[in-house]
Amino acid sequence: MPSTEFIRLKKANCVNCYKCIRHCPVKAIRFSGGQAHIINNECIECGQCFVVCPQDAKSIYSELSKVKMYLSSGEDVYVSLAPSFVANYNTGIECMREALVQLGFKGVDETAVGATIVKREYDRLLNEDKKDVVISSCCHSINLLIQKYYPNELCYLADVVSPMQAHCKKLKEDYPNCRTVFIGPCISKKDEAERYEGIVDAVLTFDELSSWLNEQGIILREDKDDMLNAMSDLNNARNNLIGYDNINFELTDGVDNIDTVCDVCVLAGMGHNTVISIIENNENYFRNCKKIIIQVNSVVAQMRQYLSNHKFQIIDECMVYDY
Repeated sequence: MPSTEFIRLKKANCVNCYKCIRHCPVKAIRFSGGQAHIINNECIECGQCFVVCPQDAKSIYSELSKVKMYLSSGEDVYVSLAPSFVANYNTGIECMREALVQLGFKGVDETAVGATIVKREYDRLLNEDKKDVVISSCCHSINLLIQKYYPNELCYLADVVSPMQAHCKKLKEDYPNCRTVFIGPCISKKDEAERYEGIVDAVLTFDELSSWLNEQGIILREDKDDMLNAMSDLNNARNNLIGYDNINFELTDGVDNIDTVCDVCVLAGMGHNTVISIIENNENYFRNCKKIIIQVNSVVAQMRQYLSNHKFQIIDECMVYDY
């Protein structure tokens, strides 16, 4: 069992606002002696308390010094980079790879490599086991939630490693004796790496990476291939929808330059703050759309609350498989 406290309290900053207690989804925070205290054996490492704290009273355990030690010792260190880096850094994989190699990493690839491995295992599981209900095990916070609060449902939790673990296992097979570092947005991945020893040697959040890049004076260059990639995506969309009538394709940065209102608008693959900002900056446009499909990578509850507060009607909500 992990012994590290990944979410920690700065006692001097806690000012009795109770916000973390109100927002904790499992109420794993107690208040005593004028301070909030995280109950570690009940925590699911979702990081919601860290996100909502207005006093900067929560801190995240950093593994930056450990990663720097691996690099300074001359070991080959490979990065599994969460695909959500695009939303956080607004650049492409080649630019990220270039910056991370400057920091000393031997190689960088997207965790999507592991997701492909995991998808094949889910396909096998669904085809061979014929289960009516399978809960994806990709999200470590969900795994902890079921283990700690819904143990009777453990039989439905897929016995499949996460994309992070699958990718890092593959890296260790491809490059024997290497070190693996996962970089992504989720605090819970630190706990996951510690629970399953020998697969992921360290986990950095995007905040830790950004701090390190700033410290080294490394600026992510603009990806000159972005337009080419976008054109390729546009052509892929055209090819996928061959045979459908009355569909227009336009390549644009945002909705400002679109003259006609879309019947269906999809906002996906971004954080909730980014999606909210896009809607706020183009509210009249989106209110004229017949339907908006939204998929956010973070804090779904706040996205839902925003829509409700601004009189958008939520007509359906569903969980999709996350490979």
